Amino acid sequence: MCTDIRLVRLTDRHVSGRTLDFGYDVESRVQVVPRGQDHSAVATDTSAQTLTWSNDLGYVGMDAFGFAWAICDGLNEAGLSVGTLWLPETKLPTSPPTDDGTGVIDFVNLAGWILGTCRTVDDVRAALASVRIWNAPVKRLWQSSEPLPKNLVPLADYAFTEHLTIHDASGGDLVVEFIDGETVFHDNKIGVLTNSPTYDWHTTNLRNYIGLTNVEDKPLNLMGMPVTPTGNGTGLLGMPGDVTPASRFIRATVLTEVATSAKDTRDAINQTFHSLDLVSVPRFLAASGDYTQWYVARDHDDPTYYVRAYDSWQTDVHRLADLNVNKPGATSSLSLPTA
Repeated sequence: MCTDIRLVRLTDRHVSGRTLDFGYDVESRVQVVPRGQDHSAVATDTSAQTLTWSNDLGYVGMDAFGFAWAICDGLNEAGLSVGTLWLPETKLPTSPPTDDGTGVIDFVNLAGWILGTCRTVDDVRAALASVRIWNAPVKRLWQSSEPLPKNLVPLADYAFTEHLTIHDASGGDLVVEFIDGETVFHDNKIGVLTNSPTYDWHTTNLRNYIGLTNVEDKPLNLMGMPVTPTGNGTGLLGMPGDVTPASRFIRATVLTEVATSAKDTRDAINQTFHSLDLVSVPRFLAASGDYTQWYVARDHDDPTYYVRAYDSWQTDVHRLADLNVNKPGATSSLSLPTA
């Protein structure tokens, strides 16, 4: 379970954020990837040509499960962000092509490739149209002579099923899903994404909640009997409060709708984190074990990546210009806040 939002009503600022919810520790670190690194997708081991590239854009991103190159969320120096969120409906081949064609990339490498080569959501559309995507199982991702770590053994034959949320510094918002082997694009005008079902289902489901508003109800004369509202927030009566993807999508949409102003960037980032608080999942609430392991907020105008972790009250601030990602250099990793 995860939730991603951009505060789309803040037309003079471009900020977004997301939660990462999972059932056991994903052991994320912040990867700092300067320009000029050489990358390769997971080898096809067939005659199909594995995609290789050098990132001409530096970026920071969150890795997972000890795969330093497996970026599940990130922001680049052009202000483009990519997030991966769980979607069981994802259907991609779990074996690579066997022909002599080119441009073959596995799903788990997509986010890093996009961050290193794309500046806008239009760039992402064009880039994804130029490659063939397959979904390598975890055992194919572990490119080491050492045995799989214990936490990955149960996932050895599993291929991650996710969709992508993309935001850029010009206010572009895109959802990318991989359904029945096809790449499906959705312009995301409300700036919200959660999990199952697919994005189009969630936007249809909004029709059930069109009455939600932050405007207070007025007292009512009901056949001569005065009825007064119970308290503040009466316009939001009926907003679902559970942690299912459908309910989090509704709450996140309400939050993006009512956040209409911010006095400065700090205020906008603060509002982003408080909005994520309303869709986060505390430990023990879901019997599945899922909980919000970390939050990030993203400033797309002056690319800056803000990170919070579940067990910390601290916010780490990673301004990309200060990390010199716009200059060639070695990749480094940073721990999540612990204080």
